[in-house]
Amino acid sequence: MTSRFVLMASFVMLTLISCAGPPVATNVQLLPNPNKNAPLAGILTFTADRPVSTTLIIDDGTRADTIQPDSTFKTNHELLVLGLNPDKTHQVTAILRDEKGRELVLDSLSITTPPLPDDFPALELVQQKTGEMEPGITMFTVFRWKEPFDDDSEWGYAIAVDDTGEVVWYLKTDYWVDEVRRKHNGNLMLGGVEDGRVFEIDMLGNTIQEWHSAGAVTKPVTEASIAVDTDMFHHDVLELASGNFLGLGLEVRSLKDFPVEYPPSNKKRTADVAGDVIIEFAPNGSTIREWSLVDILDPRRLGDGSLRGGHYYDIYKDRYDPLPYDITHSNAIYYIEEEDAVLVSSNFQCAIYKIDMKTGNLLWILGDPTGWEKPWSDKLLKPKGNLTWPCHQHGVEMTPQGTILMYDNGGARFIPPNPPMPDEERFSRALELRVDEAAGTVEEIWSYGPEKERFISPFISDADYMPTTGNVLITDGGRFKDEDGNLMTDFGGHQWARILEVTKEPATEKIWELHISDPEIRYSVYRAQRLYSLYPKLDRPTG
Repeated sequence: MTSRFVLMASFVMLTLISCAGPPVATNVQLLPNPNKNAPLAGILTFTADRPVSTTLIIDDGTRADTIQPDSTFKTNHELLVLGLNPDKTHQVTAILRDEKGRELVLDSLSITTPPLPDDFPALELVQQKTGEMEPGITMFTVFRWKEPFDDDSEWGYAIAVDDTGEVVWYLKTDYWVDEVRRKHNGNLMLGGVEDGRVFEIDMLGNTIQEWHSAGAVTKPVTEASIAVDTDMFHHDVLELASGNFLGLGLEVRSLKDFPVEYPPSNKKRTADVAGDVIIEFAPNGSTIREWSLVDILDPRRLGDGSLRGGHYYDIYKDRYDPLPYDITHSNAIYYIEEEDAVLVSSNFQCAIYKIDMKTGNLLWILGDPTGWEKPWSDKLLKPKGNLTWPCHQHGVEMTPQGTILMYDNGGARFIPPNPPMPDEERFSRALELRVDEAAGTVEEIWSYGPEKERFISPFISDADYMPTTGNVLITDGGRFKDEDGNLMTDFGGHQWARILEVTKEPATEKIWELHISDPEIRYSVYRAQRLYSLYPKLDRPTG
C-alpha cells in the first residue's frame, strides 16, 4: 500500500514538474508529400505532452513566412506544410505553445523539394506592384493543345503562385482541368467538367471524392465515383452553402420547326438540340431540383454559334447524326443565395439571364435585343446611357455592391441577321454593369479594355472582384497570335494566356501581370482565383 502511494506520488510530482516547464514533443517528423503529383507540400507530425498550438516559420533562404495553420490546442498533430518553392531546401521552425503561453521551439527541421517537371507550363511575371495588390495566392488551371482545335485531354495542371510569380503549389493531372475552387471544408473542387467528371481534392493532391455525369462520360471513372443524372457536366459546378452543388448539365431535345439556317433564311425542320440544364444535386448524387433552359428561353432564337454541334462531339458522336445543335452554350452560373435565384451566362446567345430557382421563372434578360420575340422580349433590360452589349461573355458574378462583373470576350459582337463587327474593331474587356430591376434597366459603370489596352480572348476567361482592395483579377485566358506575334481576334495561330490585376479606385491601372506562354506549346487558362491562403483554415471559400 505504501509503495503504491509512493509510486503514485512520484508520478504526480514528475507530471507537475514536467507541466511547469515548456512543452515536450516526441515522434517529430517532417516528411515530403507522398503524392508526387503535388510535391510542393510536406507533413509535420509530432506528439506533445500537453495540448499545444503550433506556429510555423518556413524559410527558403530568401524569404521567411510565418503561419499558424491550426490554432487548436491538442496533443497529437499532423500539420500541412504548404507554400514551398520548387528545387529548394526549406528550413522549418515549429513553435509549440501551450495554453499558458509556454513555448518549445523545434528548429532543426528541413524539407527539400524537387525541381518543376519538364512539362510544367512556362510562367513569366511581367509586372508587379505588390503594395497595391489584393493579398494572397493566385491559383489557376492550365490546359494545352496539340493544335488550335485539338486539346490534350490527358494533361493538366492546377497551379498556385505568390505575388512574385513564384510557384508555391501545384497538382499535375492526367485530365484536362477546367477550374479550381475552394470548398467550404477547405478542400479544392476541380474538374474534369469537360469530360463529365468533378473531383474534390485535398491540399496534398489526394482525391477525396469524385462525381460523374451518368448520361455520358468520356473518361473511365472509379467504382467510388458518384453518378449524377445528367448527360454531361460542363463549364461550371459550384458548392452551395447547404453543401449541395449547383452545376450546368446537358440534355438533348427534338424540336419541330427549328431554324436550321441563320436569318434571313426561313429554312426549318425537326432537329435535335443540346439544351443546358441547371441542376442542383446533393453530395450523394441525388437530384434536388433542375430547370431546363429549353423550357425557360426561346429555343429557336439563334445567336452567334447556335448552329454549332462540335463542342459535345465526344459524348454525342455515336448517338446522334447529325450532332445536336448547341443553341445556348451556357458557360457560367452564379447563385444568389438570399433570393434563391441564379444568373446564367449564355455564350452563343450573348445574353445573361436571371432565373428564380423556386419556380423556374425567367426574371430578366440582359443582352442584345435582336431576335427576341414575346413573351421573352418583355423580359429584356433596357440600356441606360451608352452601352455596348456584352457578347460571348464568361465568368459572370455579382460583387458585394450588387453589380454584375464579367469577362466580355466580345467576338464579332453580333446576333444574326445583323452583320459581324469588323475584325479591326473587335475587343475584349472586363465589364461591370448595374441592373435596376425595378426600372428594368442596365448601365455600364466600369470596364477595363480598349481604353487602356486592346486585347482579345475569343473564348474562356474570367473577371473576379477582390474583396479587400476592390481590385479586379482578370483571366485573359484564350489569346491567339500569328507567326509574327501579332494579336489575332479569332481561333487559329499560337495560343497563350495571361492573368492580370487592375485597380478601380482612384483610377484604373494595371498592377500585376503573369504570362503563360511558350513559343513551342499552346496554353490556355480557363479561370483564376485569388486565395487568401493556401492553408484551408486560413482561407475564405471562393465561388
